[in-house]
Amino acid sequence: MTDYMTPPTTEETRKQIKADLPADTFERQPQRALWFIPLVATALAAGTTIIVVRPPWYFCVLLGLVMGQCFASMGFLAHEVLHGAVVKSKGLQYFLGYLGFAPMLVSPSLWRVWHNQIHHGKTNMGNSDPDSFGTVSRFEKAPSTRFVARLAPGSRHWSSVFFFAYWFTFHGQVVLWIQAKYMRTFARFNRRRAIIDSAVCLALWITVGILAGPFYSLFVIAIPVMLTNALVMGYIATNHFMRPMTKSNDPIENSMSVTTLPIIDRLHFNFSHHVEHHLFPNMSAKHAPRLRTWLEENENDRYVTPNHAVAIAYLYRTPRVYLDATTLCDPEDPQGPYRADTRELAEILH
Repeated sequence: MTDYMTPPTTEETRKQIKADLPADTFERQPQRALWFIPLVATALAAGTTIIVVRPPWYFCVLLGLVMGQCFASMGFLAHEVLHGAVVKSKGLQYFLGYLGFAPMLVSPSLWRVWHNQIHHGKTNMGNSDPDSFGTVSRFEKAPSTRFVARLAPGSRHWSSVFFFAYWFTFHGQVVLWIQAKYMRTFARFNRRRAIIDSAVCLALWITVGILAGPFYSLFVIAIPVMLTNALVMGYIATNHFMRPMTKSNDPIENSMSVTTLPIIDRLHFNFSHHVEHHLFPNMSAKHAPRLRTWLEENENDRYVTPNHAVAIAYLYRTPRVYLDATTLCDPEDPQGPYRADTRELAEILH
C-alpha cells in the first residue's frame, strides 16, 4: 500500500482508482437490463402455476421461494439501473425500477431520493441518514425511533428475530409516511407520486391475493415477499450498521462489503460489493470485483469485507444506536455494559 502519513481523501482515492483500472470499468452496461426478461418471466410462471394449477403445498413452497429469489435479484438489478449504471434513458430506468421495487411496495421515485440522494449524500452521518437507527438523542426525542430501534437486530428484543423477513418493505413505508414528511432533506420530494406508486403496487398484490385465495396467497405472496426482504436486508443490514458515524463521507470508513459464494454474487448481481458501490455509485456492479481487488491491494488496512454469515451473526451481538461516532450502545441504558466499539468490530471483521 502507498505510504501515507494520513489516509488519502475520498476524492484522491477515486482519482487513483480511475487511473489504475481499465476505462470500461466505469461505462454503462445496457446488456444487463436483459436479465429482467428471464427474471420477470420466471416469477410470473411460478406465480401463475400456483394460482391456476394449484399443485401440492410442498411444490407451492418451492415455487414461492423461486419467486422470492427472482424478486430479490430484480431489486438488486433495479438498484443498479436507478443509479444510471445500466441504461441512459430516464424513462426506461423508471420502468425497470418499477419492475424491481414494486413487489416490495417501494416507489422508484422514492428510492431515487431516499437512497441515491440522501443515503449516498449523508451516509452514516448521525441522524441525517434515513437508513441509520440514529443516536441516543434521537432515540430519546422521537417515539418512532424508540419503536423501530427495538425491532433491529442487536436490540435484544424478541421481535428482532423477524427483522429480515419484513424490514425493507416496512422501512419503505416508514420513509414514505414519516421520514419523507418530517426530514428537511425530503423537502423537494414529490411525495404524492410515491404514495400513488405504492398504492398501485398494493392494489396489484391485493388482486393476486383475490385470484389465489387465502390459502394459496401464503405461497404466492407471503413466502416470496418474506424471502425477498430477507435476501435484500441480508446485505443492507451489514452495509453500515457496524461502521462508525463520519463527518466526511468516506465509504471505506463508513461502509462495509461482505464476502459470499461466487454463485450467490452472480444471482445477486454483486450486491455484496458495497464499499465499491459507495465509491462509485454510477458504476455497474459487473466490474465491482475489479475494484474489490484494488481495495484489497491498496487499502487492505481500512477495507472491511467479512464473510457474510459472520457479519450477520455480529449484527445480533451488537447494539444499533450510536452513543458517539464510534460507540454503539443500548439506548435504554447508554452507560451500561452492552456496547460495541466500531473500531474493534472492524478489526474482528476485517
